[in-house]
This record gives sequence, C-alpha cells and structure tokens, in this order.
Amino acid sequence: RQSQAKTAIQDLIEKICDETKVYLAGGTAVQAGSLKENIQEALNSLADRQFPDFKNKADFLNWGQALKKAEMGIPDALNVINFKDDVDKHPVAAEILLYIGNASKTGKDIRSHFMKATYGWSQDAVDTILIMLKNVNWISSSEMDLKQGKINGASFKKEGHILSVKDKIAIKKLFQAVGISCPPNQEIFPLSNTFLDKLKTLANQVSGDAPRPEPINLSFIKDIENKEGNERLLDILEQQTLLLDKFHTWSNEANVIRAREPQWNLLKNLSRFAPDNEVMEQLKAEITAIRENRLILQVPDPIQPKLNELTDQLMTLLNQQKERFIKSYGFKMTELQANQYFNKLTPDQKHLILAKHQLLGKPEIKPTDAHSLLIQLQKASLYTWDTKIAALSSQFQSALDDAIQLSAPQASTFSLPRKTIASQVDIDTYLAELKTELEELLKNSSSIILK
Repeated sequence: RQSQAKTAIQDLIEKICDETKVYLAGGTAVQAGSLKENIQEALNSLADRQFPDFKNKADFLNWGQALKKAEMGIPDALNVINFKDDVDKHPVAAEILLYIGNASKTGKDIRSHFMKATYGWSQDAVDTILIMLKNVNWISSSEMDLKQGKINGASFKKEGHILSVKDKIAIKKLFQAVGISCPPNQEIFPLSNTFLDKLKTLANQVSGDAPRPEPINLSFIKDIENKEGNERLLDILEQQTLLLDKFHTWSNEANVIRAREPQWNLLKNLSRFAPDNEVMEQLKAEITAIRENRLILQVPDPIQPKLNELTDQLMTLLNQQKERFIKSYGFKMTELQANQYFNKLTPDQKHLILAKHQLLGKPEIKPTDAHSLLIQLQKASLYTWDTKIAALSSQFQSALDDAIQLSAPQASTFSLPRKTIASQVDIDTYLAELKTELEELLKNSSSIILK
C-alpha cells in the first residue's frame, strides 16, 4: 500500500507539472518544453528584460583574467574574452566613454552606474575597461599607477586628443633618442616628464652665471608642461624637430662647459694673486672680458691660452721671490754657521734651534702646473714672500740668541738702542746712557755680546 501510495503521489506530481503553465508578466505564456525548460526560459527572459545591456556587451566569464592582464599593462588583455580589436571599440568601453562625456567622473560613480540595471556588469568588467582605456590614453586619471584597489577614489576624464599607434611609436623613438628607456608595456605620459626634465637640466647647465651664456628662456617647455595627457604628448610630437635639435645642441655645449669650467675656475682664482703691474693688468682685463662677454663657449677656446699665460707669469714671479729668499737664507746661514757660539753646539742642538725658528729648509724651484701653482700661492702669496724674506733676519738672530744661551749661559746679549742724534750734546748723552746700561748689564754677566 505504501509503495502504491508513493507511486500515486509521483504520478500526481508529474500530472500537475505537465499541466502547469508558466507566464511572464503581462500574461504571455512560455512554451519552451518541460516545466524546467519553461521556468529557465522565463528567468532568462526576465533577466534580459531587467538587464538589456548585459547579454550582448559584457556577458563573459573571464573578466577576472582580463583584469590581471590589464593591470600588468598587456595591450591585448581582452583576448581572453575573445575580443581582438582596439579597446575603445568594445561595447563596454563605448558605454563608459559615453557616460563620462565631457565631465569628470569618479570610479565609484562609474561602477555604481554600470553595475545596476539596465547594465548589471561585473565590477571586474568595469575595472578592466577603465584600466585599459587609461593605458591607451583614451581617458586620464588622478591615479598615475591605476590598480583595481584605487579605482573607487580615482577621478576619470575623457581625453580630447587621441594618439594613434603611429604617434605612439614616433614619441617613443623621440624619447629613446635622448636616452630614455621605453619598456613595451609602460605608459608613455610619465616619460614625458623625464624628457622635459632632461631638456631643462641641460638648459641650466649651458646658461646662467657668467661666463656661461645668458639664462635660456624655457617658456616653450613650460607651455608643454602645462598640458596634460595626450594633449602634451601631441604637442611634443609636433615640436619634436625643435626639441631634438635643442637637446643635441645643449648636450654638445654642456660637454664643452664641463671641459672648460674647471680651467675657468683656475684662471679666475689665479688672477687674484696677480700683482698690479702693466703686464698683469692687461691680462686681468682680458680675463674680465671673457666673463663679461660670456665667452666660455667661444671657438677657439679663449680660456686655456690665458690660463697658460697667467701660469707662466705667476710662476716666473714666484720663482724670483723664492730665489731672493734662497739667496738671503744662504748668506745668513753662512754667517750663522761661522759664528763661534753656534759652532760650539752639538749637531742635535743646532738642529733643534734651526727647527724652532723654521730654518731647516729652503723652498724648491721646479716646474709645476696651474693647479699646483694655485695651491702654493694660497699657502703663500707673492706679497707673503716679501714678508718671509724680511723675517729671515730676525729668525736667524733669534737662532743665534738661543745658541749663545746654550754655549755661553753667563753671557748677555745687547742690541744698540735706536735714537735720533742731531747735535754733539745728543752724542754725549747717548754715549753716557749707553755706558750706564752696559756697566749695569756687566755686573750680572760674564760678558756682553753686542747684536
């Protein structure tokens, strides 16, 4: 009985299902086949009614894979959804571009609009197309490195200028010509900043303070910088001949300046040690003309010949000073060596006294270059050598005093006082005072050594 009852119930259910009719809103009957098929057809019809822009535009399973490829910058990311044309040709892209229009829309607004009826597109679908449209510069974004996690807070604006594939290739060639690497999947726009910075840096290297040329007017570069996205890139493309010419010209000039500027600094610094004579005044006037007329780039080079001439002149004058010093040093050293008190000292005592009064060595006279000459003059200028020569007398006298103190400790030294004598009375007075001083000194000394 139980088995028969179950069979009866199953037969009843099948009869009910066979006789059941499925209607769409409005009373239209669905007659696709079995009840299951009718319900499935009704639900599909319902979805088509609620989301008419889904089935023929975004109905693909692999949007997640496409998104990952888009974030990596792969240009054919849509291949995984069987779309092989340019991204702007995809119906989802066309709808998004139409929605953005001439205004600026946030990622949150775009997602919200296309994820509800009548679209019902997945977030991955919307995000994939947004990232790819930015990658090919159809839209610009507040986010330079656009990833899915940043889309909600980013703003998007449709570009008014579109780059063709040919344009992109030409721009990349321009960037590569100035030494900028252009990886295959990298966005082009950020490289424009590098390109313009290179030009500005070169311009600053080849102009500015004298003797460089006057500062270069960079308003034409600033005008390009003030543009965004494809508008800037197209402007660079239109002016590529001028920009490339400036780059090569400034690069060559920068090389010249790098080679000549150290020589100019040497020339400028050496000229500060030149004395005021007729030859040097003429040379200093020519050096001043190089600076005032900004001639560092002039052909032929005006700096090196003047540096050679100034170096030769200063070297001659310095050697003359050294020769005067050596001559005076030799004469006074001979006197000191012949002195009886100095001769009584041991070699070590003599060495200590000479070292104490900086009399151990003489300057060398040998050829040198401009840089070494500058170092010598910074340590002792030509005028300092006059002082050094004048100081030799007191240095040797002090050395002799020390020698006397060591070899004759009871002896006293005495220097004749300086005085102006105008009459016989002055002579008598001077001699009387001198006698008194000597007598007083002799009371406490074994002898007196007059200097």
